[in-house]
Amino acid sequence: MSLENLDELQWRSPEWVNTFGLRTDNVLEYFSQSPFFDRTSNNQVLKMQNQFTDTNYYNKPYDQLLQDLRKMKGVEFVIAMVREPDFWIIRKQNRLSENETVTISDYYIIGSSVYMAPITHSILSSRFLASVLSLRNASSQLQDLPAFSPSNGHQYLLQTSDSSAPHPYTDSAAQIPDTSANAFSNLLNLSLQNNAIELDSMPSTGINEASVRMEKTEST
Repeated sequence: MSLENLDELQWRSPEWVNTFGLRTDNVLEYFSQSPFFDRTSNNQVLKMQNQFTDTNYYNKPYDQLLQDLRKMKGVEFVIAMVREPDFWIIRKQNRLSENETVTISDYYIIGSSVYMAPITHSILSSRFLASVLSLRNASSQLQDLPAFSPSNGHQYLLQTSDSSAPHPYTDSAAQIPDTSANAFSNLLNLSLQNNAIELDSMPSTGINEASVRMEKTEST
């Protein structure tokens, strides 16, 4: 399997865990069974060198393995974090000297499942792509927001999936605007009071009763 696809892989071996168990002292041995393990690493070299001289090499304390790895240079696997009984982080790094290393990648073990931690480039690429798609969808929706009707003028109405919501060009257009409703109400009240008024002289903001009385006084 190519290196580009390793971050999409989940690996586990229930048979191995049922036989040997999974602990900090053998988690590297368990990890070496996975496709994430590098067969040319210093861990594999030490294992091959001691497979005949010391058959229990990997059962020895982890500190002794770490001391042997510090004497070598090249790619190695170490335990970066432990939270027993079900979580470990394995780090693949390039050892340049006894005290200098360069991290290559990290792997985490949850229960008996092994995963490769995604690299920063993959995370940022995924987030940027999601952001661009969201902006494109938002831009498409914004183009449909402007609406105009003679009664309400220019509006920006959000589209809803509710079929009962009024459409800006249908129901809302048939409604009487606020200024016309106020004028009609005032005109009706004046008519009930036996007052007459011509519609042509009605102001656009509604009828003011005081001005009507003043106009009647001047006419008499």
